[in-house]
Amino acid sequence: MDYARRVELQLRARIAAPPAAVWPFVTDPARMNEWSRAPIKLLAAGDGDGVDSVGAYRRVDVRSRTGPVRLFEVVEHSEPPARFVYRVVRGPGLLRYHRGEQRLRADGDATELTWDVRFEFAAPGVGALVGRELRTQLEASLETLARLAAGAVPAVIATPPAWTDRDLPHLRAAADVILGEQRALADELFADADPKAWFARVYQYVTEAQLALVDEGGVSHREWVLRLVPRFHAYYAGNLARWRGLAPGACESQWAEAFGFAESSGPRPPAQKVVGGLLLGVRAHIEEDLPRALAEVWLEHFTARCDYARFRADYLLMAPVFRTAADRLLDQMPRDMVPAWLRLARRTLPPELQDALTNRRSYDVPRRRLEAFERGRRLATWARERGAPVR
Repeated sequence: MDYARRVELQLRARIAAPPAAVWPFVTDPARMNEWSRAPIKLLAAGDGDGVDSVGAYRRVDVRSRTGPVRLFEVVEHSEPPARFVYRVVRGPGLLRYHRGEQRLRADGDATELTWDVRFEFAAPGVGALVGRELRTQLEASLETLARLAAGAVPAVIATPPAWTDRDLPHLRAAADVILGEQRALADELFADADPKAWFARVYQYVTEAQLALVDEGGVSHREWVLRLVPRFHAYYAGNLARWRGLAPGACESQWAEAFGFAESSGPRPPAQKVVGGLLLGVRAHIEEDLPRALAEVWLEHFTARCDYARFRADYLLMAPVFRTAADRLLDQMPRDMVPAWLRLARRTLPPELQDALTNRRSYDVPRRRLEAFERGRRLATWARERGAPVR
């Protein structure tokens, strides 16, 4: 069933001040709160500790006729004082997509501001209703902005260096090798009727979705994603090899718990062991491997080029990768391995509400992924200050 309901708004305003003067008014939450009808709070700065730079994370509280709506958004692109793009990464359950782009163009001594807002809801009629109300609010806010910013003095704006990916052909080829190893490992485990095969397969699907995103230009920092892929694999495959006695050393405790649950004997039905092992594997990856990998890759390859926070946008915008991988796996799992409530949800609910229900009943992937990113930042800071390895 197609639940897509996309709405596009375009607003314009002419402001009697140059773009460098207008820029802080439309990108700095402190200045935005002087004219916006939706209060905005900066939760985390972006690259270069900027409130307007790539990776900045913000909360927006929208007042609507149906009640307050809270949105969380990340700055995806920032080209001062000309272009600013943000994306909503968390919002109401029916919100599928929300992207805003502001362009500032000099027009004599004034600025021509164009604000494009595109959003999509997973229910008919909602987009049109929200669109009418949002247009009214934004138009009123822009009128206030035009009065407030008129005659403003140009701000001193640092131009961030342009991003350039490095070693892409080599990194992409190396990722294909990793993907081949993941497919072979899943095939081997399935051939042995090993219950750990299901997690190996979903790990493969996540990698495939990440590489598709890189190939399609769906991320701004392709090099960063490609450097993460082998790091993730090394943690998981290394622990699995040690668990199976194929490599020296002890399996780490988080993976020992996941592998042990999948293989456990006793009264649990086989399906419960598979699903429990899957969830514990997801937790081991997100809560332990992910923060370490994020910290290590930044420390080894990017500290001289950007702050850790720069990658927050790509990281949060990669969330659909996990839904894609999970859907592929669920389509292949035997019926008795998929809980009845999830089978019913997949038949009757749009993907966004399926995710909300799954997050409440099993494991909240979006919240845990956000926590993992911030933990990675703390690990990287700790290791850099002490000149020590990440741990």
